[in-house]
Amino acid sequence: MKIFTSLFFILFFTSVSLSQIAAASTMSLTATPVRLGDDFSIALNPGEKKQVQLKVRNGSLETVVLESAATDFIVASDGSTPVAVDSNQVDNRWSLASWLTLAPAQHKLASEEVATVNVLIEVPEDALPGGHYAMIHHRPLNASEAEAGSGSGISQRVGTLLYVIVNGPISEEAYISRFDWPKFLENGPVDFSLNIDNQSDIHINTQPVVKVYNMFGKQVANIETESKNIFPKSERSFAGVWNRVWGLGYYKAVAEASYGSQGQIMTATAGLFLIPVKLILATLITLLIVTIIILSLKKRRNSDSSNSSSAEEKVDEEPNDTSKEL
Repeated sequence: MKIFTSLFFILFFTSVSLSQIAAASTMSLTATPVRLGDDFSIALNPGEKKQVQLKVRNGSLETVVLESAATDFIVASDGSTPVAVDSNQVDNRWSLASWLTLAPAQHKLASEEVATVNVLIEVPEDALPGGHYAMIHHRPLNASEAEAGSGSGISQRVGTLLYVIVNGPISEEAYISRFDWPKFLENGPVDFSLNIDNQSDIHINTQPVVKVYNMFGKQVANIETESKNIFPKSERSFAGVWNRVWGLGYYKAVAEASYGSQGQIMTATAGLFLIPVKLILATLITLLIVTIIILSLKKRRNSDSSNSSSAEEKVDEEPNDTSKEL
């Protein structure tokens, strides 16, 4: 019994120690804000300078040494995930990382400690007007990158997306490249999706709205989708649902989305026949069966009535024949 008790305590304390070690070795970093300047608040002229501040918090149990750096990125095919690129692959049209100076570039943070990173933005005199984008990321030097968590999606690092607008002649052009709205349904709800292609020199923020009209031109629904940022020369998908279950006839859907500094509007139109064929057929069949039953009952009633009248006539005729014989 003593042996089993000893083994139990050994296993218990061993498991506790391992749990503590695992908890202590788990990295937990948080960068704030996640995005800075996406509201077009950092708009600078060529040659202008501006300093902004970011913060990073060590949420792990151990002290970590962090390195902060700026990286240019491209947007993945989903239109939202930033992917870091090497300096030799950078498109200078959107590049921002080379304009940034970080101070300090390294931090030693105890558990739950927060560090401030000063970011100096120096816009070159020959900078192209429009949007320029970079990622300020933080990674632990005393641990593998995999331990740092996925963060903003760049190489397992946590960080902040920085948006800078260079003033000047900026092209703003976007359109709805695809609007998937069903052409025929028996019943709802009605799922739909659309893609918006941003061909502007800057990112746009838009929230598509789908308005639904019945065959008489009356608006019967106003469906708002999620608001999203769309980077230049990229495309993003939006989705929604019209929670109408039953309907009858033709319904027109008009997708609208505003964008740009002048409030430009992009639109797309699609049509839907919402006809409950099975329900209509079931109703018609039921009506047909009921009609047949009613006609059959009426025919039988008429037949019974005719037979009854014939029997009465025969009864009336029989006494007359007897009198004649007498």
